[in-house]
Amino acid sequence: MTSAVWSLQWRLALTRKRIFILNVVVPLTLVMLIATGAVPPRAAAGVYVVLFSAFAVFGSSLPLRWDGQRGMSARVVRGGVGPASYLLQRAAAGAALDTLQLTPSLVLATAAAGATPAATAGTLLALAGTVWVSGLFGTLIAAASRSITETALFSAVSVPLVAHMSGVFRTPAPGSPSALLESASPFRALHEALLQMTVRGPSTGGVALLIWAILLPGLVWVLGAPLHGALGRVTGGGLEGA
Repeated sequence: MTSAVWSLQWRLALTRKRIFILNVVVPLTLVMLIATGAVPPRAAAGVYVVLFSAFAVFGSSLPLRWDGQRGMSARVVRGGVGPASYLLQRAAAGAALDTLQLTPSLVLATAAAGATPAATAGTLLALAGTVWVSGLFGTLIAAASRSITETALFSAVSVPLVAHMSGVFRTPAPGSPSALLESASPFRALHEALLQMTVRGPSTGGVALLIWAILLPGLVWVLGAPLHGALGRVTGGGLEGA
């Protein structure tokens, strides 16, 4: 399998220095506001999860939909890269870049919470896994959408929805269906790791994140051709374009 798409994504990111720097500075600024007491510690963990996952979902879905509508994705595939390989390489490169760009923000959050180096490393691992899963969600959202506007709307809805399923906004009663759903949710590991930093609670959810991190790439691989084909479809009407 060629790594041409992975290399291309990294070269593009590193040549767009202004965008790269903004992608570091903007979340870092928001985290600075949260870490300095603008949000209570327990709530801060939830805000971090929404911020980091939204960064990854939007950063994956919107550029992919844009390139699909312009025909750039189709040209890459016609050049000899398989549809599934294209989507997974792009998602992997995006996840690596997002993790790199979000690491200063996470380090600031952990430092403000007084986390140990071991806790910081564990949280960074949870962040990397969450960003990878979020980027794959972005791939599916881009394929399910029919315009840039739809992609933005679907992304804006999916992030808080999955965060809610992961227990970010409430603590479900033990043994309830909501608790079962939370135990299987992909953002739980990052949320629990951040909570463990701020309020010294238990940290769980790693198994569920690992399962999502394995199953979603498999799904994208199996559905590679139809997902890639859907990127170029645009529905006319009020939600077209932008």
